[in-house]
Amino acid sequence: MQTIKVPRIYAQPDDRQAWKSLFVSVAIVVLGLGIPAVHAASWLALFFGALFFAVGILRLYSIQHDCGHYSYFSDRGLNDLAGGCMSVFSGIAHSVLRYNHNLHHAHLGDLSHRDAHEVFVMTRQEYECAPVARKMLYRLYRHPVTLFLIGPLLIYFLRYRWPRNTSKVSIRDVILQNLAMFCFWALVVALLGWWSFYALLLGSFFAGSFGIFVVYVGHNFEETYWRGQERRDARMVALHGASSLRLGRVVDFVLLNFGYHDLHHFNTKIPCYNLKRCNAAIADDWNRAVIGPADAIQSLRWRLWDEASERMIPFPQTLVQELLPRFRRYC
Repeated sequence: MQTIKVPRIYAQPDDRQAWKSLFVSVAIVVLGLGIPAVHAASWLALFFGALFFAVGILRLYSIQHDCGHYSYFSDRGLNDLAGGCMSVFSGIAHSVLRYNHNLHHAHLGDLSHRDAHEVFVMTRQEYECAPVARKMLYRLYRHPVTLFLIGPLLIYFLRYRWPRNTSKVSIRDVILQNLAMFCFWALVVALLGWWSFYALLLGSFFAGSFGIFVVYVGHNFEETYWRGQERRDARMVALHGASSLRLGRVVDFVLLNFGYHDLHHFNTKIPCYNLKRCNAAIADDWNRAVIGPADAIQSLRWRLWDEASERMIPFPQTLVQELLPRFRRYC
């Protein structure tokens, strides 16, 4: 890490750029809620409204994420204030998100603290030694339908109402966040109508689904980094524990460059609006895992961490191959 230098200009907040990105994001949210209000009872308007709303809150989540690192605005208090406001859209109290996300950074690539990561991973040895019920449960958990369709509903609408570590951080913040979010929903219904509210719900699902996919691909590529606590190396974690998602300029805009996740883990003080330019500035020296569209889809195959080969692998056997010997045993 000593040989890779991030130019100082990229690792400090630019308030003018921060306000610009925030204004654009809020405007997209307003557009997403306004389209179905103007064209009520139109399914097409509902779809596009939800799509715009999803884009807006994905960008606002990136802003909240940076506020948690105190890297978005130059003023620390303004980061806290903005992060708290963003929680109305992200669905999770800012203080709890900051705490959990800092745990994620502290334990990235640590097999001893996999509970600090968004998507749980088993090692091959753990999986092969597990009873059949646990294997089936893990297969169900890692299935794309569970991760990207059922998962967003459970996380955004249920789990975030009382996120993990709430009791350690602030019960008050979680209660206030829930109240503020429900009040915002009621305001949308009262001022814009039910179709805007439907766009809000559908857009939240769209954002959650794509957001989980981005987080999944960010750490679930074939040559990612996992080690036991005693063998974990901070330098290797920063260089190899996260990917750089390249799905084009539109996705970069939607995520506010959140896909450049490897660079963020290398230096958390680089605000999202500087990530892409910083990446280009140090491209010749930066050792990163670049994930394009094909690789992103391919990452869905990687389900287990193989400690022998030190890479992610698919399930060793198909579900039928696993269950057939047990079925024959009872026949």
